Amino acid sequence: MIASSGWADQRPVDVDVMTCMVKPKQVIELGSAVFGVWDKLMVDWSDAVKEGQIVGKLNTSVEESQLALDRFRASNTTQVEAAQIDLGWNKRELERRQKLAGNMFAKINDIDESLTKVEQDKIAIEKAKADLKTAELEAARSEAQYNLKLLRSPVNGVVSEIKLHPGEFIYETTPIMTIAQVDPLSVDLVMPASRYRAVRSGMAAEIHLLPPVAATIKVKVDRVDPIIDVASDTFRVRLLLPNPDNAVPAGVRCTARILDASDD
Repeated sequence: MIASSGWADQRPVDVDVMTCMVKPKQVIELGSAVFGVWDKLMVDWSDAVKEGQIVGKLNTSVEESQLALDRFRASNTTQVEAAQIDLGWNKRELERRQKLAGNMFAKINDIDESLTKVEQDKIAIEKAKADLKTAELEAARSEAQYNLKLLRSPVNGVVSEIKLHPGEFIYETTPIMTIAQVDPLSVDLVMPASRYRAVRSGMAAEIHLLPPVAATIKVKVDRVDPIIDVASDTFRVRLLLPNPDNAVPAGVRCTARILDASDD
């Protein structure tokens, strides 16, 4: 990971070495979409977290009960089964009466009554299926409401600060913890406007990390600011430093230079 190789023959766009600092790509103040009592903290300061990982939860006792009830209703097929049994019985009864009609033992009204019951049973089955589908949708809604009280990490990163602890009340605007995305890391450079046409995304760059890391790493230009700052006559360039093993701590100081990609 931390090694220099490859591009030693490339010419720098700017011979001046620029001072810089390695920063997290993102620093996220994690909050909740709903208010409530902070119930459980599942991570601690400096813990590594994965995208989508549950890092804590609000009190969900009401949501859990409602979800269990709605899931039971969504899985209960007894109304459909009962209507199907009634339909089977009334179909057989209709067949018997139709046979008897040929021998003049069944009245026309009796046959009409059986036909009506068969049609009613078909409608009852469709209604039971619709009720079951409604129950499934209600269960999905309850699950969504439950998930709103589970706090998940939006990125791979590390927990850099815990702001609230279990038992405290949370409002929608209350930050609960800070998560820093440290893979990749970000290095922002400020370059003179005279170099604007000489730098483009994808170009090679070299970062020299100062102690305690003390290493030189080859990276690529990720972004070039499309706007030049009028006051300082400079523009920003962002380098991305892959850091899958968290070998480079955010906050370490560095020097950097952009290399000319025309010699690749």
